[in-house]
Amino acid sequence: MEGKKDFGQLASSIVSSVGGKDNIAHAAHCMTRLRITPKDASLVDLAEIKKLGVIGAQMVGDQVQVIIGNDINEVYDAFVNVTGVERTAAIDENLDADLAPKKKSFKDILGAIFPAIVSCVFPILPALLACGMLQAVVMLLVNLHVMAPDSPTVQTFTWVYNVAFWFLPVFIGYAAAKRFHVKTPMGMLMGAILIHPVFLEAVKAGTGATIPNPGGPPTIIPGTGNAGFLFGLPIYPADYTSTIIPVILCVFVMGYIEKYLNKFIPKQVRFVFVPLLEILIMVPLGLLVLAPLGHRLSSLFAGLLIALYNAIGPVAICLFAAFYPFIVITGMHFNLMAVAMAMGQRMGKNPLTQPAGFIMQFTQAAACLAVGIKAKNPDRRSLAFSSAFSDIVPGISEPGLYGITFKYKTPLYAAMIGAGIGGFISALMNVGSYAGGPPNLFTFPMFINPATGDIKDLRGIIICCILSSVITFVLTMFFYKDEDADKIDAQG
Repeated sequence: MEGKKDFGQLASSIVSSVGGKDNIAHAAHCMTRLRITPKDASLVDLAEIKKLGVIGAQMVGDQVQVIIGNDINEVYDAFVNVTGVERTAAIDENLDADLAPKKKSFKDILGAIFPAIVSCVFPILPALLACGMLQAVVMLLVNLHVMAPDSPTVQTFTWVYNVAFWFLPVFIGYAAAKRFHVKTPMGMLMGAILIHPVFLEAVKAGTGATIPNPGGPPTIIPGTGNAGFLFGLPIYPADYTSTIIPVILCVFVMGYIEKYLNKFIPKQVRFVFVPLLEILIMVPLGLLVLAPLGHRLSSLFAGLLIALYNAIGPVAICLFAAFYPFIVITGMHFNLMAVAMAMGQRMGKNPLTQPAGFIMQFTQAAACLAVGIKAKNPDRRSLAFSSAFSDIVPGISEPGLYGITFKYKTPLYAAMIGAGIGGFISALMNVGSYAGGPPNLFTFPMFINPATGDIKDLRGIIICCILSSVITFVLTMFFYKDEDADKIDAQG
């Protein structure tokens, strides 16, 4: 760059040349380049950027790279001030090879699924963590008899701390929209459509109900088999509250729809007609195809789980405990209630989902605790310690899963090894729960046999949680490298 260096003017000119602030999905920088990810690449004018006195400009993959040189930090600061995009740390200059277009194999696609899910949940962790911490405080006050469980204050806070999980599709819709380059209100709208009260009432009518009848058989109200009709086609009756995968699938497809609508609709009327056409396309596509697909994947998983347990028994518990984090991260754990009930009715207790859930919570906490001890970055340390607390006390694992273990990988592998060993010990000790509920510090009594008062299962699950947590903690302390975490954070 030559002449007088007016970084603010240069930043404003670059913004105009890439289609304006509304066309910028993400922006970062390395040692010499400003890296901009546009929502619609067709609006980028590389020739105009090259006239601005920069060293060069090019498209690499779906990213615009403006080569600035030694003034990159000043230009990036000005760019952030002009656009209001989120400020990020400098990334590795050697990442360009990863941005070049290349044919993706099935392994590449499969390997991108979980990072994509993580990126759709990580931005909303503050809300999940806040609700989890609030739940822990309320539970603590109730257990210490400071407040009565049926007091109006406790009842109010109970529905308050459930908000983030009840409306999870709306929050996920917001984060997924940012991830897949969709206007954020449209992603949130898609999530809200899936949990609208009228739709949920239609879902209840579609699935029917079973009403207990003391002293006699339960009253069964048959369902209609659908949640209404759209263009003459039946809508699948699924409750999408607290789910993750259905809305991610919908917003992922919305990204392509919005991209092509922006390409063909004139700019003068785009503000009105793109959202209108987008929602007209996505309502039938989402309610009839994509959201049911996500829900059915979860249901099929639950059936597969029962079949696996029937086939290999103790080994299934070991594998289930080890891979339970993947079940949670996809939201499939919400579909395990039917599995737990079926096992409880058949065996008198649940030896699979509840023991595995407890073991996972404590191994995740151990991994987060180790990361917190080794972390030098204050934000990472704070998140790790608060996530460990959230895992154990209220039993909210999402902050640790999305913010620590899945993000940095090594803590995840350590937790999986610890949980697998804990699950195997649980199988050998024939540990099972006699009730359902979230796994946390206050719900261990569900492992006490209510008929006999026997605490054998309670003693067993405590032993499994302690041993698996110690193994996880030691492995994480030994193998986790904080320098590797710094590199991952720098890459965004």
